[in-house]
Amino acid sequence: MNTTVDTTGAGTQASWLPAIAAALIIVLVAMDLFMTPIATSALTEEFDTSSAMVQSAIALFSLILAGLCILGGKLGDLYGKKRVFQVGLILYGIAALITALAPNMIILIAGFSVVRAVAVALAVPASVALIIANYDDQAQRGKAFALYGVGIMVSGLLAPVLMGFMADKLSWRVPFGLEVLIVLVALVLARFMRETATVKAKVDVLGTVLAFLAVGTIVLGGMLGGVYGWVTARRPFLIGDMPFNPLNLSPTAVLLAASVFFTAWMLNHGYRKEERGGTPLFSLTLFDNRTFAVATVMAGVFFLLNGALPFVVPVFLQEAVEFDGAQTGTVMMVFMLGAMIASLASGQLVHRMQPRLLMQMAMTVVAVGLLWLFIVTAPTMTVVDGALPMFVVGLGFGVVVTQVPNVQLSTLPAALQGEGSGLAETVKAVGVGLGTAVIGSVMFGLSLVGMVDMVVEQVGEKITVKERAELIIQVEDETIPEDVEELVATKAPNLMELTRAAYVKAFQTTLGLLIGVVLLSILIASFIPRVEVEEVDSHKRMAVV
Repeated sequence: MNTTVDTTGAGTQASWLPAIAAALIIVLVAMDLFMTPIATSALTEEFDTSSAMVQSAIALFSLILAGLCILGGKLGDLYGKKRVFQVGLILYGIAALITALAPNMIILIAGFSVVRAVAVALAVPASVALIIANYDDQAQRGKAFALYGVGIMVSGLLAPVLMGFMADKLSWRVPFGLEVLIVLVALVLARFMRETATVKAKVDVLGTVLAFLAVGTIVLGGMLGGVYGWVTARRPFLIGDMPFNPLNLSPTAVLLAASVFFTAWMLNHGYRKEERGGTPLFSLTLFDNRTFAVATVMAGVFFLLNGALPFVVPVFLQEAVEFDGAQTGTVMMVFMLGAMIASLASGQLVHRMQPRLLMQMAMTVVAVGLLWLFIVTAPTMTVVDGALPMFVVGLGFGVVVTQVPNVQLSTLPAALQGEGSGLAETVKAVGVGLGTAVIGSVMFGLSLVGMVDMVVEQVGEKITVKERAELIIQVEDETIPEDVEELVATKAPNLMELTRAAYVKAFQTTLGLLIGVVLLSILIASFIPRVEVEEVDSHKRMAVV
């Protein structure tokens, strides 16, 4: 199958203001992604909550976002991507204001997780499609996506330090307040964007509901797995006062089965609707484009790292190595510095290398950096010990994050780019959500189990498998019997040292899991078709062979 995309306008230099406007929304998203884990300690102290609650707020955002991204992309096709982008920006400003002024954790979640998720679902798919629409020339488009990626990296570079400093010296609220000013700048620059053509059709209500249920159940299942078990129930799941564990299954197993059911129903509904001449939520012909299909699957797997790394690394450094906010922010800043350097170079690399080779090389660099971090991980590690391997991870990470939207969408016809962008962002959001929920839960769970096993061994008590499972839940819920606490205090006075050692082992296991994710992404990338760029009538056409 040959697909040719005509990218006219190679002889003119387009304004970079639309690219800057599009980049600012991803700047905001990246700021929150990297600031929130740094603010975890400050949030738990002010609102008298737990790190797990902050993790849940991040995962809830991903859950809602993942369920709405396809609809957000479709609305851009129906009402104009520029208009939808502007509405999303306004909602983001409102969300940032609610978060900055939140008097309690419930209001913070309403702004940070709910309103912000709706805003991102509208603005981000539109921003990616608007870059395609505003930059016809393939070379300019590559640079525009590089600028888009640099926005992610600059915010990731500065946001951890900003939040680390503000949380220690002033308040975690200040950086969220600054986001309102960024929204105002983006709204001014958005006026220079070229509006896209609209499609006359109605919103596929049933398809939207099914998409939300299909995506929501898988992300929610990932959120609950660490607490209630991944297959069999490790504790009762209560609905009201009634336990719900059919066949002794965990809610995660039930939700994942429900996700398969809703996904099959959604695809069947879309196929039948399109067959009857209707307009489904997204066209299944998207999957006829092999480049889009393979790159989207690859991105979904790889973006587990996008959710996991900004959460598990800061939490590990603060809990196990006892870094303060500024030290943690420095490590993450160096990570983003590497990503920014790579992003700046990616606009040129994407035109000199096959997309699949570029993706594979970049992800190999990520794997090397993660392996290096695995080797140096220790309770006594320094800022430099953590920063150097994270810089290497950032080099590969920056290329993938910057150019994957370009690889996904550049070979799609204009009529499918809104839907394609929405679907691509949905898959990424699922990856980020599962990365935060599942990978984060794995690290928390392993550290807890490791700590309990070390303490039991040192105390010298023999316990059954059932007693061990009950003890782990008691520690998790902070409901340890007084006699057990007294025994531990007497025979394990080095409890903090054991806890830190357990965190190290858990973090190393988590890094091993993430290396496996990267290797799987490299394998998937090998199926991206070869791309040939030909000069035709002085304009560049990208032909997928």
